[in-house]
Amino acid sequence: MKTSINQFNRIFAFFLLLLVYNCSNDDDNTPQFETWELEVQQAVISTNKYLNIEVAENEGRIDVSGYIPNMGHHYMNPNLVDGEFDINNPEFILYLPDANNEMQMVAIEYGIVPEDPDNPGNPPEGFTGDNDIWHYNEHVGQWQLHVWTVLENPDGIFAAHNPAIGD
Repeated sequence: MKTSINQFNRIFAFFLLLLVYNCSNDDDNTPQFETWELEVQQAVISTNKYLNIEVAENEGRIDVSGYIPNMGHHYMNPNLVDGEFDINNPEFILYLPDANNEMQMVAIEYGIVPEDPDNPGNPPEGFTGDNDIWHYNEHVGQWQLHVWTVLENPDGIFAAHNPAIGD
């Protein structure tokens, strides 16, 4: 039952955002959102459960990177790594240890494996528009997109590295 309620809350929040977006116009003070911003909100709603790292670990996510400067730890769900972009199911959740050495979620990351990793072609389609910044990681043969959903990034929500995280 708890899953059904959480799913209902996510759907309700997403449609509420759509309603605000669709009802807004230039003559009022209602904030107007770009489509990609609504999609990011959808991703935030879908990944809020990972604020508790135990949820990620119980799902089978594992730390595949150790600490990486300006990023943190990458917890990957091996079952999600494929050639598909799924806004609600990022392949990686990024965590950073706090002062008590407890992992705190800072971002999500999508990892798309191209059909031919030696010739990856163009970046995949992700969020609507051209604001998202995909980069190809040759070491793992994967297109990657960071989305700083929890920890603000002064370089932008889609920047690969976050200077707010130390070296």
